[in-house]
Amino acid sequence: MLPRFDTRGFLPPGRYSVTMEEAETLLVSAPIFQDSATRRSLWNGLQDYLYRFVALEDEHADLLEGRSLVHRVWLGGSFVSTKPDPRNVDATLLIDEHAEKEIRGNRGSKWLTNAFKSRDQVQRNFGVAPVRVGYRPVAHVFRLNRIAEEDRKYFMERGIWDDWWQRCRLPDGSDPAPSRTSAVPARGYVEVRL
Repeated sequence: MLPRFDTRGFLPPGRYSVTMEEAETLLVSAPIFQDSATRRSLWNGLQDYLYRFVALEDEHADLLEGRSLVHRVWLGGSFVSTKPDPRNVDATLLIDEHAEKEIRGNRGSKWLTNAFKSRDQVQRNFGVAPVRVGYRPVAHVFRLNRIAEEDRKYFMERGIWDDWWQRCRLPDGSDPAPSRTSAVPARGYVEVRL
């Protein structure tokens, strides 16, 4: 069952894991967005953006051994609200570091850099404001003495974006920048399983 927007126009706090089709139903084709002038084109831009990763996976399937480049996509910001016409799709892409390493240096791999090099350019071309987080499976999550530095970095980056997508500016507009007051989880975000 898909989550519902609350009276403020946000999902309840938390991360909601959905398929690409469910995300489209929730964020684009829902009846409340029937008059949106931007949601469909932004969604198409997001799909075009993500397709570049899928095309790389297809081209280099022999190197990936069944791995996907994009582990998950987190969508947040105004696109995950009832705002009729958001200006972009804010997205955090969890990129599988092992898969990325296998593809680097091969045909088409420049996309792995260009996809995140200039957020402004990606936003102009696709309507997506992307952030990259390197995904890595970590075995010993409860044994702090066994967590390698690169795994700690992954947990920190993942945690930052999990926290960020649940924040909201205060309704009275008193905190235009992030603040301690606006740090309390106030809305949810969507995790897309590709």
